Amino acid sequence: MSSWIKTTLAKPQTPFLIAFVAGLIATPVIALLVALLGLIPMDAVSKPPHWESKIGQAALEASLARRSEGLTNPVDGSDADLLAGMTTYRNDCAGCHGDYGQHRSGGGLYPPVPQFAQHPPGLTAPEMFVAAKNGIRYTGMGAWNQEVTDKEIWQTVNFLGRLTSLPPAVDKAWRAKR
Repeated sequence: MSSWIKTTLAKPQTPFLIAFVAGLIATPVIALLVALLGLIPMDAVSKPPHWESKIGQAALEASLARRSEGLTNPVDGSDADLLAGMTTYRNDCAGCHGDYGQHRSGGGLYPPVPQFAQHPPGLTAPEMFVAAKNGIRYTGMGAWNQEVTDKEIWQTVNFLGRLTSLPPAVDKAWRAKR
């Protein structure tokens, strides 16, 4: 090894370490300052930055996965249970999440309300159960734990999870004009 390399490697890298640590500290401090000065739009009509959507979605998915861990679906998914879930969905959920052939705007909520009739949820039944039962913070999704029974929530999430593969009798009821 050349003497220049030995000498360079032997020197303490103090200036580099100081700059590195300063950068680690300054970055979150600057981000917090920008937020506290009101420089980040917080209204419901501005399109959020891509990073904000990605971080929020990743945090939501991780939270739902963790909180639903170990839950088992006690409802068997019979036609009767799916029809009961459809009825609960139409009575309590469709006003925001839409019904077959009907899109709902969600009243300008942010984040926008998922339209399950057009785009079925991509969550597991236990994840949907946790979201419906306990709600989702910083959204318009309230907790339904005091409004409907656990069985009704399970029936509803079974129905939503099967929207693209409903049995013929349930599919016919879903598509019937109300």
